[in-house]
Amino acid sequence: MKKERDSGIELMRIFAILMVIGVHAFSYGGFFSATSAVGGHIAAAALFMKLATRVAVNAFVIITGYFMVRVPYDLKKNLRRVGATYQKMFFYSVVLTVVFLLLGASYWVDRGNTFTLWQVILKGLLPVSSQTWYFLTDYLLLCLLIPFVNLALQKLDEKQYRIFALALVLFMSVWMTLVHVKPFNLAIEPFGYSDMVKGKQVFHFLFIYIIGGYFGRFSKEREKPNVLYLLGAFATVAVNYLLYTRLPSSCGFQGVAGDYANPILVLNAVCLLLFCKDLHFKSRIVNALGGTTLGVYCLTEFRYLRTVLWDNVNFRNMDNTNLWLNFVHVALVLCGVFLAAAAVDLAVSWLLSKLKAAVSERKIKKVEQSP
Repeated sequence: MKKERDSGIELMRIFAILMVIGVHAFSYGGFFSATSAVGGHIAAAALFMKLATRVAVNAFVIITGYFMVRVPYDLKKNLRRVGATYQKMFFYSVVLTVVFLLLGASYWVDRGNTFTLWQVILKGLLPVSSQTWYFLTDYLLLCLLIPFVNLALQKLDEKQYRIFALALVLFMSVWMTLVHVKPFNLAIEPFGYSDMVKGKQVFHFLFIYIIGGYFGRFSKEREKPNVLYLLGAFATVAVNYLLYTRLPSSCGFQGVAGDYANPILVLNAVCLLLFCKDLHFKSRIVNALGGTTLGVYCLTEFRYLRTVLWDNVNFRNMDNTNLWLNFVHVALVLCGVFLAAAAVDLAVSWLLSKLKAAVSERKIKKVEQSP
């Protein structure tokens, strides 16, 4: 009998994908620009919410590190795991590309750029190299490295691992952030490192994976979650917000406050992980929804579908002058988009499982009927 997963981390996955959708609502859906135009406490609340959503990528990767660091070296099994992720990624890329090819050239638009027929086709067939989903490209590269990285990480004792993790925080997070902040940038040159703070590459994913791995190996399990970690997650957002609003714009912190390598965002992900890992409860609904996050990301971040989605769910066309109404709007949009995409992914997974079972059954019958 298959053991049912603990639902605490699955809840964190759901939270993370909601934050991903939130990032898109703020940028593509125009929520931030619309509320900023109102000003006052409306703009302040929107900024706080925007900074709160920036933990999404770090949250996903730190979960991977927490679980995968303990996995023994098995290259074939890892390749099968990577292959399963790629298959779903390729499926969505091809199917969605075909849908938009049928809809016509007027829909081949992303961020104001219109693509040619061959661009659409090639990007659809090559989702990894074309970075149809940059996160999944970097995530697949990370997964290919995991067996070899684990060989090293599993040999470290707690003290060695802690020193290694702290060194990485200094080099990959603190340093990469201060490169862009005055007056520190006067003594730190950004040659070759200027884009590292954004965290949109496999090196940052590997860094966060190693941080998650430390807690996967050495954090003690508690019967109940420590609420201080949840308060810490809120406090990190508050600190980021205060630095953003209180520091002069000339210092440059506003430019890196939302970047994934920002040490405050790294600490935010750590706090969420340490709280959620001890949320010991079991829910089939939460686990099922947690399992849809890959599909939800593929659907909501597919370049042409994303344009259609946020052109229709546009906060610029809504009343943004009421603070509580804004919260309701954002909550409804995030939950609505997530649940709709999750429903599609569950249906796709069910159909694919039935198709796979039918193919397997046919192969078995062929073998049985052969002389």
